[in-house]
Amino acid sequence: MSRSRPDTATRARIVQNLARRDGARCFYCRSPFAPDMTGVTLDHYVPRALWKTWRQRNLVLACSPCNTAKGSVLPWTVAALLLRNVRENQLWRDACAGASSPSV
Repeated sequence: MSRSRPDTATRARIVQNLARRDGARCFYCRSPFAPDMTGVTLDHYVPRALWKTWRQRNLVLACSPCNTAKGSVLPWTVAALLLRNVRENQLWRDACAGASSPSV
């Protein structure tokens, strides 16, 4: 899918796909949506500011309060996984081993 906002028909199809994938509930608070999906918003799990995509693997259904509360923050679970992968990288370990402690 492109980087531009999907049209209304495509958005409706995405909402239905995500409802089948994740259940018709808010991804964050797990509150159920009405059968007509009133109140649903699409949230970019990894913020769009960091990953400019409308691919469904990065989208979740969220109620408006949860979507607003999350904002454009990277969820801590994703940040922790990224940090773990960086710390396990040999280049990272080599760079840290060569760093000296700041003098106090």
